[in-house]
Amino acid sequence: MAFTKDQPKDGDTILHCGHLGRSAAYRPPAHWFQFKGSAEFTRPDGTHGKAEWFAACEPCFVKHGKKVADFPRGDAIWTGDAPTIVKDEN
Repeated sequence: MAFTKDQPKDGDTILHCGHLGRSAAYRPPAHWFQFKGSAEFTRPDGTHGKAEWFAACEPCFVKHGKKVADFPRGDAIWTGDAPTIVKDEN
C-alpha cells in the first residue's frame, strides 16, 4: 500500500456514510472518493455546503459499490494534514 497523492487538507469538508467512527470496537477500513469539482449538498437543517471528498465504511461500500457516494448521510470538517488515506495496489 502507498499513500494516495491527493488527500483532504485541514479544514476541508468531507461527506460520509454515517457509520465511520461510531464504535471504537469496530473500525472497518474506509473507502475514499474524490469528486470531480465540488459536490453541493443540503443538510437537514436547510444549510448548504460543498465537499470534494466522500468516505464510506466497508459494509456500505460492499452493499452499494461506487454508488455509495450518491447517498451521503453526514458531513464533517477534516482536521490535520497527516497523510492517512492509503491506496491499495491491485
